[in-house]
Amino acid sequence: MSHHVTYSLPERVGGVRGSSPIVASDVGADSAPVSRGSLSPGRILRWGLMVLSLVLLIRMVATSHSEIRDAIGHLLTRSGWLVAAALLLEGVWVYSLSNVYRASIRGLGGSLGRGQALRISMGAFSLSRILPGGGAAGSIFAARAIVARGNPVPRTVASMLISWLVSMCTLALVVGIGTASGLPEGRVDPAHLVGPALVFAVLLVAGTAVVAALRVPRFRARVAKGLSAVGSRLGVSAEPGDWELQAKTRVPVRRLLPLMGWAALSWIVDAAALWVMFLGFGVRLHPAVLLVGYGLANLINALPELTPGWLGVLESALAVTYAALGVPGGVAAMAVLSYRLVSYWLPVAVGVGPALAMLRGNVSAANERHADRELEAVA
Repeated sequence: MSHHVTYSLPERVGGVRGSSPIVASDVGADSAPVSRGSLSPGRILRWGLMVLSLVLLIRMVATSHSEIRDAIGHLLTRSGWLVAAALLLEGVWVYSLSNVYRASIRGLGGSLGRGQALRISMGAFSLSRILPGGGAAGSIFAARAIVARGNPVPRTVASMLISWLVSMCTLALVVGIGTASGLPEGRVDPAHLVGPALVFAVLLVAGTAVVAALRVPRFRARVAKGLSAVGSRLGVSAEPGDWELQAKTRVPVRRLLPLMGWAALSWIVDAAALWVMFLGFGVRLHPAVLLVGYGLANLINALPELTPGWLGVLESALAVTYAALGVPGGVAAMAVLSYRLVSYWLPVAVGVGPALAMLRGNVSAANERHADRELEAVA
């Protein structure tokens, strides 16, 4: 069967189509334009939530002068090297994240070089933390970039959906196992296991239900038709028959094992960077306590963002959670802010270059020739 997959890459991904998730108003043909200067309820909610979160965080810091002074003194005099360790761990996280992209598309028979995957993942991360639409904007960017490397649209979209599902299931397992390790010593309450267990169960049931539903020809055809229409609006398109063919393609679990491994490594090293930051401020967290807060933070991160990267909200939620688990409030706030510096702001800064280059469509000829050789090898 021949594949007739077409795609178009606009010169810029910015604007409504590239910087926000698809909603009903985007899809409707007769949607009225919205003034950029108007104060919509959503915008008011986003800014209000960010301001309230930052006020809470500032209050925690303002009422803990002595704790913060002692913690900073500890960091500067005895634990400065731990900052370097946290940076190194986040560097491993960056590399692991790029391999999540690469392992996912390769698991479905596609091709993506290590350097290409690194540039795409860092660019997508930066866009997801800067543009309205957050993770949706980053995902659209990443999908277009992967398609531009010669991968069919349906395969690219399927790989990204699978990578998200596998990554979240892996996170639930890591958090659940880590939390359970603190039960014998009474470090955490058994109720803290409910969250990761529930997330894992829901994702597993939902994934199984989707796979089963896609085996029904009528449902599969309707999904393929809908994806074809949505893909056209996002700047990449494929025929419904190609979407349907991808939906019928079964992926052996063994081909997803590298994806599972890279996803687990990315979560573990990122959590370790947070642990190292707490240690730098003089607090040695038990892994179970660490992962209770870390799991909550990434559960928030998985939700549609009301602020870019949940800026302000995530910091406040983490600091309050660790304060509730026994960490002095001021120290918790400083450790969390330091962690967000190395896990949020520095990767965003590093990824700005790749993001801008990909938005302009600047892909070197050498990269394209490398991608072509990989595709020929896979074929």
